Amino acid sequence: MAAEHERKKEHMTDQKLRFAIIGLDHWYTAIDLAGSMMNHPRVDLVGIADADLDRAREVAEHIGLAEYTDDLQKYIGDDSVQAIGSFITVDRNPEIVISAARAGKNIISIKPFANTLAEGTRIVEAVRESGVVFMPAETRARNSDLNLYLKDLVDGGKIGRVVSGTSTLMSSLPQNWPDAPYDGGWWTDPTKVPGGGWIDHAIYQVDKFRWLLGEKVVRVTGRTANLVHKDLAVEDYGHAIIEFESGATFAIEDTWSGPAGCWRTTSMLAGTDAAVGWDTMSADLMTFGLSDESGWTPQPAPADDASLLDPLIDHLQGDTQDIYGTVEDAWENLAACLAFYESARTGRPVEVQHL
Repeated sequence: MAAEHERKKEHMTDQKLRFAIIGLDHWYTAIDLAGSMMNHPRVDLVGIADADLDRAREVAEHIGLAEYTDDLQKYIGDDSVQAIGSFITVDRNPEIVISAARAGKNIISIKPFANTLAEGTRIVEAVRESGVVFMPAETRARNSDLNLYLKDLVDGGKIGRVVSGTSTLMSSLPQNWPDAPYDGGWWTDPTKVPGGGWIDHAIYQVDKFRWLLGEKVVRVTGRTANLVHKDLAVEDYGHAIIEFESGATFAIEDTWSGPAGCWRTTSMLAGTDAAVGWDTMSADLMTFGLSDESGWTPQPAPADDASLLDPLIDHLQGDTQDIYGTVEDAWENLAACLAFYESARTGRPVEVQHL
């Protein structure tokens, strides 16, 4: 099957990528991606599938797309479709991406890609057997100008040996749909997700630090709480200490305990020779030890936006070998996050499993 997929890739070089979106539960990403595809020179958006036909119709009409359905398997069974984006709830994602892989579809997947490592392993096995490309949503941030700048600092030894870092994201509960109340929706249902406010954002940060260091997470210590939303079945606050193979240690705090609609991220990366910090409330990046000036020095911050689609197209059309993330990355990220929740439950540091 993998060999057959390689033969199909050869025919993608000069053609538009025929893409379908399955599920609109992760609407924050799905709706913007669908809209961008309508004017993308290298993509043909074939259709949108969602279990709620009214939602599928609403998005399709909004972007000017004629084709939509409530049959989640329709485009997976369409031989002309070359790639799918799965933006369904986490509990249903394994069935969608495994069936897509077996059908030879390249995949962009939600984060996290599964609720359990057993489900994640089934996805990894299906993707490896089929030979399709699998891009986890949480790895796209690697391709932003900001993160490529940070990667250059680390790989070039410009900040010395990385010893520590922080990432703090404060937000409110998510919305279930545009203009809906900030009540959390399905994201707060523990049958649909492995955790709440912490993993919702921390999985991006876990992946970022794994990628920047090029190391495995070895140990996680975690604490969860419900600081504001006391009746939620998942946490609205989480704080983790993440330890890497080299001993580098990172603090990751993520919340849903902020005011409705509020959002802020503050981060720092510290090495033995220099340090860098950034904040979504500032247009500047702050560096220490990277210039001839003393103290903290501001410089314009590189953009932190990254395409979820272009790296996949570039890879399939032979422009690059790098797709900024794999199914194995999705498994490792989930393993670290699940170790966090085990630590929060037991009150002990937890060793992280690896593939």
